[in-house]
Amino acid sequence: MKLIYRNQSQGQKVLNVMLLIAFLALVIPYIIGVSNGHHTPWLPMISELDKATPEGTLWSAGLSLAGLISIPIWIKLYNKWDGQLRSSKADRKWLWFNMVFVIMAQFATVSFIWTVNLPYHEYSVPHGVTAALYFYLTLLLGTVAILVVRQIDNYPKDVIKMRLALNLAGYACMVLLGLSVRALDPSVCEAPCKPLFMNAGMDPNHDHIIHYKVALFEWLMVFTAQIGYFYTFNYDLEDESIIE
Repeated sequence: MKLIYRNQSQGQKVLNVMLLIAFLALVIPYIIGVSNGHHTPWLPMISELDKATPEGTLWSAGLSLAGLISIPIWIKLYNKWDGQLRSSKADRKWLWFNMVFVIMAQFATVSFIWTVNLPYHEYSVPHGVTAALYFYLTLLLGTVAILVVRQIDNYPKDVIKMRLALNLAGYACMVLLGLSVRALDPSVCEAPCKPLFMNAGMDPNHDHIIHYKVALFEWLMVFTAQIGYFYTFNYDLEDESIIE
């Protein structure tokens, strides 16, 4: 699998612009927040970047834009894989699995946009629910995508292996994140400390170091099972256009 794509197609450019916007919407608010003393370097939860301005505005707007840009990408992947599955004479059930993939992707996108526009500290319950839905759907659609492309003739094994590794890393981070929340001391988070609503039981001005493990696994999950995994779609979008 290529790591760098030159002479990118329109589809690849749209994908990579989306990923770049998402990356910058995470990194720049983090840098601004730390520089302004709103966060300690090690380590805020991603959702906590929305706590103060101006970084919160950049975080929410940037990730919302990335989510919107992703919508036609999911549709393009579905259409391409549908054609390839039919050409490969794959069992009809895989056409349905491909449909499940794009439906989950759209639901995940909507959940994602809601999440980044529901401030963590003001709407802890709806933010937690939509964030969980997004993370779970992203992992599941990654798994479904792997199963689908395995049915396509001559689909590169190295791409599948890369996606499998990133997908499994995401599941591992999700489990470790949950276990890390459960392991928090009752003096830090009121027992029982729930992974989805951890912040509801904590002092709003808490030191980030108390949940650095939770934050670490959240950041790792985003950069492996999401940004890293989505980057592999460059293979599928070679010579493809989003707008014909």
